[in-house]
Amino acid sequence: MKAGHDSDVQAGELRDHLANTRTFLAWVRTAVTIMAFGFVVARFGILLRELPGRHHNVGYHLSDVIGTVLVLLGAVFLLLSTREFLTVRRAISNQEIEVRPNLYLLLAGCVVVVALVLAVYLLLTG
Repeated sequence: MKAGHDSDVQAGELRDHLANTRTFLAWVRTAVTIMAFGFVVARFGILLRELPGRHHNVGYHLSDVIGTVLVLLGAVFLLLSTREFLTVRRAISNQEIEVRPNLYLLLAGCVVVVALVLAVYLLLTG
């Protein structure tokens, strides 16, 4: 019976490690998406400058700032998710699983702040 129990534990641990890896890869995709979106927002200011007609100067600068902040935010999330991946990996190996929603709550809060900033930006440049 003991051999069967050990193989069940190993199979369960393997599933946990694979799930942790999938979660980490999802975080990597999210971070890359945030950075790419920041790049697009920053380049939007260049597009505004090139369009004929009169535009608010504040829009050019804001798009650069917002875009840069988004790129940096994506990099921060990549670092935080890497740390979380390694922490969870160690916890799985030590069979000490602890659910900590801090990273997820931080991301949700940042997305809300970014949405509000982008809404203000659209109002100022529209």
